Amino acid sequence: MGPLEMSQAVHLSSSQCSRRMQALRKAGYIKSIRAVLEPGKVSVGLMAYVLVTMKSHSPDAADAFRERLLRMNEVLECQKLTGAADMILKIATRDLETFNQVLTREILGAPEVANAQSSIILEDIKSTSSLPLKFSLINK
Repeated sequence: MGPLEMSQAVHLSSSQCSRRMQALRKAGYIKSIRAVLEPGKVSVGLMAYVLVTMKSHSPDAADAFRERLLRMNEVLECQKLTGAADMILKIATRDLETFNQVLTREILGAPEVANAQSSIILEDIKSTSSLPLKFSLINK
């Protein structure tokens, strides 16, 4: 949604809407504004989730792997987890061959990684970066 569409949706002039957006950014409510690209149009043909189990939980091992991930353009997201796996990665690559290279060389090839399990995304049913401002469950 562009500035004009947003101002029309909230029934404000574009200058009023712009001032309010700047105030929300300054107050820390808006972290960033981004465009959502169509994967196929930018040669992304495969996306997958990878569950990673680390060999060690030492700060040095965690820092080394974190630095590796931050350098990898294919890693879209990385979250630390509770449970059996230590992290989950969302990876985007051109095709199965490039995914295999990223998985074997960069992830399984990392000295800090004990194990990785991957699941290729077959269909993107719902994908959003929007946070819920209203929740589906009834508050009691």
